[in-house]
Amino acid sequence: MKAILFDRDGTLLVEPSNERVDSESKLVLFDDTIEALKLAQDNEFSAIVVTNQAGIAEGLIDEDRFWELESKFEALLSNEGITILKTYMSPHGSNEVNEWRKPGPGMLLQAAKDYNLDLSKTYMVGDRPSDIEAGIRANAKTILVKTALIDVQAPNATYTAPNLLNAVKYIIENS
Repeated sequence: MKAILFDRDGTLLVEPSNERVDSESKLVLFDDTIEALKLAQDNEFSAIVVTNQAGIAEGLIDEDRFWELESKFEALLSNEGITILKTYMSPHGSNEVNEWRKPGPGMLLQAAKDYNLDLSKTYMVGDRPSDIEAGIRANAKTILVKTALIDVQAPNATYTAPNLLNAVKYIIENS
């Protein structure tokens, strides 16, 4: 199976200014999200989401509400013929050291186990250095998309893309 591991907030969804997707009004796709995910799917890549959700640890949203919003996000994609194979979520706060929370590789390793992925041939795509570090720690290839609210650098990423569509095109051309 071929899959791409995607961060959600700031990569597939526009990250709100408070960095917390805690309401339906904050489920805003980037202009190229649909096209990029369709292109991946048309080239037989499954999409897997790996997302940190510190808002749960902070008490801004509970886990049930997260999954309600995730279901609505996936419905937006499903309406366009796009399927998310699975979403892995870390409810841990940014102050917590936990292998499940990126930059820990736990979610990526679990996805590899669940779907028999060869992580050395799998890409982790995200907008933060923690996404890139998680990918590296899991022995995956990594792409930093320059869509974060702030200018971030990840010189150790396999590739840096200006947007999600460019990232997916790079993966297809290099797989």
